[in-house]
Amino acid sequence: MNYIEYEGRKISIRPSVDKYEINEDGEYERQIPWFRCGFGEGENLIEANRYILFWAKDCAWSNRIAIILSLLGLEYIIKEEIVDWTKLDIPVGWEFVNSENSVNKESGARFIGELYYNTDRNFYGRPSVPLLYDYKRKIIANNDFDKMSYYLENEFRAFHKPSSPDLFPEKLQNDIIEMNKWVYERINNSIYKMFFAQNMRAYDKGYKLLLEGLETLEKRLESNRFIFGENITDSDIRVFSTLIRFDINYATGIGLKERLSNYKNLNEYCKEIYQIDAVKNKIFFAAIHRGESNQKIIEKIENSWNKPVNR
Repeated sequence: MNYIEYEGRKISIRPSVDKYEINEDGEYERQIPWFRCGFGEGENLIEANRYILFWAKDCAWSNRIAIILSLLGLEYIIKEEIVDWTKLDIPVGWEFVNSENSVNKESGARFIGELYYNTDRNFYGRPSVPLLYDYKRKIIANNDFDKMSYYLENEFRAFHKPSSPDLFPEKLQNDIIEMNKWVYERINNSIYKMFFAQNMRAYDKGYKLLLEGLETLEKRLESNRFIFGENITDSDIRVFSTLIRFDINYATGIGLKERLSNYKNLNEYCKEIYQIDAVKNKIFFAAIHRGESNQKIIEKIENSWNKPVNR
């Protein structure tokens, strides 16, 4: 059975990563998104006031979608709600802790896993965020962490605020897609390959990919303000959403001696992106920081990211 019942609610169970996403070589293999329907003719409707984005402060994968929503000014046509890990002793993961009585008013659900079960009872996997929910049809529209940003950047272009950056310019789209595949392997996912590695060979494989990614980007940013030149793109947000967490979460979690501050160009590049108001407003260091946290520690982290950019 792929679900449990709690207070009359049927909720898709969140399986542990080591039982579900580890291959025969002991390597982590991220699950494929279940709800991959796009937006446009014959797919999900491109429409204002129809969708709500569910995301979590401490989840880099969903945080980057919230950042993109903010940069493009789409918050006025797509609602958003922040979820958090349930404190209940049941294997369900994300809960609508910020809703009144922990029940999301658009869906009537208490848990993200509830939406997965209600949309497809055959679903099996981790009920994950980011997630775009169609609250008119009461179903999950899309949970594709890779392509979701492209849909917001391309298919929802008519709703972008006039002053918003073009994160997915037509002439660079193929280059951005290829770059993002590279970023996924060497920056975004390599850390998780290390964290969930079941043996040293699997850990070292992830470590090698990560170092290659950091060193290559450090070199590229010697002469580039952003990955593709003077203008910020989707690729930059993907790099940033991982590296903003590097020193204060990932490095300590997987026992790395490397720090972002060891890479001057990358460090200053990430600082410049952070200082964009639409980005800064979506970063919550208290949720990201691993280990003991108090106001003094968080203020110190914030101050370091607010220092003048030196590039």
